Amino acid sequence: MTIFQLIMLGGSAYFAFKIYEHIQTLQEPEKKGEADNSSKDIVVDEKRTADAFSTFDADSLIKKADEARENEELDKAIALYREANIKEPQNAEVLFKMGYTLAQAKREDEALEYLLESIEADPENPFAYKTISELYRELGDEEKADEYYKKAKELDEDIWNI
Repeated sequence: MTIFQLIMLGGSAYFAFKIYEHIQTLQEPEKKGEADNSSKDIVVDEKRTADAFSTFDADSLIKKADEARENEELDKAIALYREANIKEPQNAEVLFKMGYTLAQAKREDEALEYLLESIEADPENPFAYKTISELYRELGDEEKADEYYKKAKELDEDIWNI
């Protein structure tokens, strides 16, 4: 073997070892306690934080997700909203936009979860109530649809004219 081949072999072995080390640090998050029925608890290993996954802050992720949604790249938008939700949990704007985008993607059950969480975080958002009402109507639950319709109308009389 030439010296160049030996150097290349050593370099390849080094990088293979570094990849092996990295893979060994990756672990499944452990679930601590029971999740409440309104949302699922996400427990992240203490070595891994949301900042380790992305260098973007929540606001820039929201902007990118909004652009993706406008371009009808719904799966991309959903992924970006999820990441923003990890970085800034219980942000009413992120929860609402996530629910709205899931509704556009015809994933009604998931959409309802996020929209209901968004009204817990911001009970004065008439658009969340309107979207929930429309989803329940699509799912055939007229009683719940009327309940959320009335609440949306209370908060903003003109919401149905938009």
